[in-house]
Amino acid sequence: MNELVGGRYRLLELIGSGGMGRVWRAQDELLQRVVAVKEITVPSSALLATQTMREARAAARLDHPGVITVYDVVWQQEHSWLVMEYVAGRSLQEAIRQDGPLPPADAARLGLRVLSALRSAHAAGVLHRDVKPGNVLLGTDGRVVLTDFGLAIIGDRESGGPDPRLGSPHYVAPERLRSQPAGVPADLWSLGATLYTAVEGRVPFARDEVEASLHAVLHDDPDPPRRAGPLTGLLLALLDKNPDRRPDAARTAARLETVVGEAAGTAFAPVARGIATVTRRRRRPRAAVVAGLSLALVITGGGAYAARSQRAEPTRPAAVESSAPATAPADQAGDLCGIGADRQSVAAATSRVPAGLPPGWIWSRDPAGFALAVPAGWQRSTNGNDVCFGDPAGRRAFEVTQSPVRTQQPLAYWQAREKAGGRPGYQRISMGVLLLRRGGADWEYTWRPDSDTTLHERRILVATSDDQSYLLRWTTAAPDWARAMPVQKQLVNLFASAR
Repeated sequence: MNELVGGRYRLLELIGSGGMGRVWRAQDELLQRVVAVKEITVPSSALLATQTMREARAAARLDHPGVITVYDVVWQQEHSWLVMEYVAGRSLQEAIRQDGPLPPADAARLGLRVLSALRSAHAAGVLHRDVKPGNVLLGTDGRVVLTDFGLAIIGDRESGGPDPRLGSPHYVAPERLRSQPAGVPADLWSLGATLYTAVEGRVPFARDEVEASLHAVLHDDPDPPRRAGPLTGLLLALLDKNPDRRPDAARTAARLETVVGEAAGTAFAPVARGIATVTRRRRRPRAAVVAGLSLALVITGGGAYAARSQRAEPTRPAAVESSAPATAPADQAGDLCGIGADRQSVAAATSRVPAGLPPGWIWSRDPAGFALAVPAGWQRSTNGNDVCFGDPAGRRAFEVTQSPVRTQQPLAYWQAREKAGGRPGYQRISMGVLLLRRGGADWEYTWRPDSDTTLHERRILVATSDDQSYLLRWTTAAPDWARAMPVQKQLVNLFASAR
């Protein structure tokens, strides 16, 4: 095979095939790089055009390292071709078939990566609709990439959806088979079926014939997991036939992180020989950001995940921790805000206090020009343009900086800061765009200021004008991260860039 597609893409090797098309490894003769070229084989020229453009539009709207990048679309000799980045490695399906099922903690780590990509897609209004092991690529560079958005629906542009039989029957949510409205919970059902297969080595509704499998998806309980261990409860919950009872993305991420956390300190078994392993660092669900109460509310998770609102009002949580942890973390980092001469208790505002503050929290209008809520008893200190709010024990710090950062490309700002380095033992957890009205992005990572300390930080850039922004930074000792998550969420949720 040496066919030239679109006058520039030379097909070299067939590397995959499925019901919708075939995928080739190819050489881009113009840019001299290896690419993946998907040949759409559905035998209708109208459907070819619609199908290919749907996939191209869906993937092109996404900016996430866990989502395949689309370069080009070509029509040639009544065939439609989609040109994408080439990810060297194997699919999860191939890895399971060749190396066997994954241990529960490894499946959970991989699940967090796929979930992050899904949440990025959902934030852009894109439903994948065909999540399965064959569409999860395990790159030799350590990436876990979700590919094949061929059945994707762009929620705010199109209605209805493709025939669910075009997908993989074992991974199609019950509501889609019933032709009922299917949204984000359907993708989470498919993620559950994918993780079930990853950890069990078999599909959750294994039957001898396709029709019997579809009947089982609609009417039977999943086959009892035998290897899933701590993942069992989550998998069964995701595979609930009622989409309203399934855990949402945030709860799914939290439960996956719990499985990973319980296995902390154990080695990550390679998913496939010769493939870099998924990072051992834990990926936390990212909190909502409100830059001024008039900005859009954005809830992110491992990527960028948004629920839009014209006016975001603070919500009252069922329970929010308002003080330092009962016991010191194992790798205590000392006072995370630093000890300054201007350290003082945060002054509580007595007027225009938002309704619904968490119990034990106060509202404060800061002299630097912003407002926020903090737990009562927290202290404030400054260091140049940085204002830091910390708990009395110094174990948690929320730093606010007004910065002249142009934000047309907020993600690029954090990428540049990451490349600058300077953090010993640095490990990235996530980085993604926040769908704020004026733009924003966040960056989560861990690093080691000394041999005995691991800090876990999340940094958020919130644009307030074309040339001004706020930089927020939340820091805890790594062992305290999960316990402190409710505090972080409320601090960020209730931050206002203008008093």
